Amino acid sequence: MKRNSRSNSFANINDAFTDKATVNGHLDPSSPKKGRLSSIKQYLKDYSANSNLHGLRYIGEKERTLVEKLFWLFMFSFSVIVCAVLIRKVWIKWNESPVIVSFAETSTPVWQIPYPAVTVCIETKAKGTLFSFTDYYHLYYNESTYLNLTQEERNLFEDVSLVCDDHLAPANGRKVSMANETIENLRQVAPNLTDVFMACKWKDIPRNSCSDLISQVITEEGFCYTFNSLRAEELFRTENLHSDYPYSEAIKTMNESWTLEEGYPRNSPLETYPHRGSGYGAKAGLTFLLTAKEIDLDYLCKGPVQGYKILLHNPAELPRLSQQYFRAPLSQEVVVAVKPKMMTTSEGLKPYDPHRRQCYFPSERYLQYFKVYTQANCEMECLTNFTFARCGCVHFGMPHGSNMSICNAGSIQCIKKAQMELVTVEIKTGLAEEDSDLNGTLGDARKVAAECKCLQACTSIEYEAETSQADFDGKALFRAYHLPNDTVEEDLLFSRVFVFFKEAQFITSRRSELYGQTDFLANCGGLLGLFMGFSILSFAEILYFLTLRLYCVIWQKKRSKAKNDLENKRSA
Repeated sequence: MKRNSRSNSFANINDAFTDKATVNGHLDPSSPKKGRLSSIKQYLKDYSANSNLHGLRYIGEKERTLVEKLFWLFMFSFSVIVCAVLIRKVWIKWNESPVIVSFAETSTPVWQIPYPAVTVCIETKAKGTLFSFTDYYHLYYNESTYLNLTQEERNLFEDVSLVCDDHLAPANGRKVSMANETIENLRQVAPNLTDVFMACKWKDIPRNSCSDLISQVITEEGFCYTFNSLRAEELFRTENLHSDYPYSEAIKTMNESWTLEEGYPRNSPLETYPHRGSGYGAKAGLTFLLTAKEIDLDYLCKGPVQGYKILLHNPAELPRLSQQYFRAPLSQEVVVAVKPKMMTTSEGLKPYDPHRRQCYFPSERYLQYFKVYTQANCEMECLTNFTFARCGCVHFGMPHGSNMSICNAGSIQCIKKAQMELVTVEIKTGLAEEDSDLNGTLGDARKVAAECKCLQACTSIEYEAETSQADFDGKALFRAYHLPNDTVEEDLLFSRVFVFFKEAQFITSRRSELYGQTDFLANCGGLLGLFMGFSILSFAEILYFLTLRLYCVIWQKKRSKAKNDLENKRSA
């Protein structure tokens, strides 16, 4: 079998465009349509004879029988279909799950990440010598004694009920209140820092005053105390917040050099802020001695379990002790071994849509009240906006703007219901379930919830705590030192807490590309080559036959026609 050369095939195409339209030098009236079809047919034969695609040239060869041509047409069509189906599967996998989470090749030392922020909330919300919540509860709910209470006493009781168990808040109390008055009432009766912290040690070095390490912070649990959190001006967009009260008190620290995305600079000193761990074990961590007075314990406000709530969290997050915590009971020593969990994301995932990689880089998501994007901060802001849309006010522990009112005792049940509704909305969204009850404030609130979309931050740090505890008899310790009886008050109760890294190193998780663009192209190219012998040059060949080759043939036809017309004029 002799294969036509490209030059001969080019001549055949030219003949098909010129000679088929004439008979004995004259135009055939029926030839334009036949000539066009014949030219297209000859053009396709020329392509099949010169194509690099497997099996295609057998379809256009004159020597092949009809059965052979049908066989190769079937095989070529079958290969194209199977190849297309497999490429579609590769595309779906690349489009829907382009991210793989794996462990980093090397371990990360704990000194490269910040020490966890430790937030402590005492269950005693009001000192018994200043305000007895139990006594005022019975006075408030008794019709005969309620009228004897002054308006200031009623307001104080309603304010304190905001930080007690939800069911204790009077439903007929104030719906909203002045934020600064509520905060000031809580501040006057709450234990202060020196009442809660008796002694502190950081890296086994005692501190003269715990106020050098610990600052006061306002949470949904009222006044709490935190170690190693970012300062308010670094955590919040203060220009968008109200000015009624600060969420946290500033402590004297050196300049902050850590960011969630970049970590600590390479040239930053060991002693920086937020503090970072320099090792592992109890002597390289934080130790504090907590105190409470028996006279201050109120078993009605927070129930039968007294002591402290403690939360370990990212320094760039506002703590939510109403949701997550572990307990440090009274007269107990609690040992907390911390295991960090860190997730990073490769730069190669930046071009992807956040919902495809399931995380936000810092520049991709703006929060109105927080400077630092984390999933917890986003959820807190979302809850604030949802609660305001649902109740017309927010809890004083939620970051909010100057245009938002502060809820009081009469709105506590609405706040609680809004928190449950927000979770329900997220579940229904995940199940793609529609709800026809979208009237009034509920419909507006769900529109707010739909805009939350609080994905993880592409760089995130969490701290897991392994706790153990034993009895701690502080009074026996003081008696063993033969201290005078008046040194320690009789009704004083103690708790001691150790917080430290369990190990010197940990393994970081990392998001990276499962299929990059090069991997996707290689997979598609392998399938095309396997089934069809297709390559980039094959694509260039198709493009050539549809553009440049076609243009040259038509140009050659016009040139030949003009030459024939000129010869005919000369012969005439």
